[in-house]
Amino acid sequence: MRLMLLVAGLLLAGQAQAQETPQRELNAMTGAPAGTRCFQSIALAQELATHYVASGICRETLSAMDPAEFMSALAQSNAVGADFTSDACQVQMRLMFRAGREWVAKDPRRRCVETADEMRDKPYFRNYVRGR
Repeated sequence: MRLMLLVAGLLLAGQAQAQETPQRELNAMTGAPAGTRCFQSIALAQELATHYVASGICRETLSAMDPAEFMSALAQSNAVGADFTSDACQVQMRLMFRAGREWVAKDPRRRCVETADEMRDKPYFRNYVRGR
């Protein structure tokens, strides 16, 4: 039993360490205080942010998502961290929205279809996919 607890603790510590470096980099880039924890998963938050902005851009494949639904999706997926509502974290979220918009803009036709396919598999986004 002790061994299982030790292994579980090491796995969790490894995941936390993997998250710490990107969060520290985002904090440094945006001037957030050291130790600010905006996201539990930066990659997941970026994916959801991209889906959100694509829903406003990709009119042929997606319906525009309500901001409250987006916030709910972030919460349901455990993407946000303890400091998410801070001003510094909101700057980081805006950067994620911008990155999502730029990604879609590089090849809107292909990226809209790709995003719709990804969203179709997510319970909190599937209702925004047109022509299901």
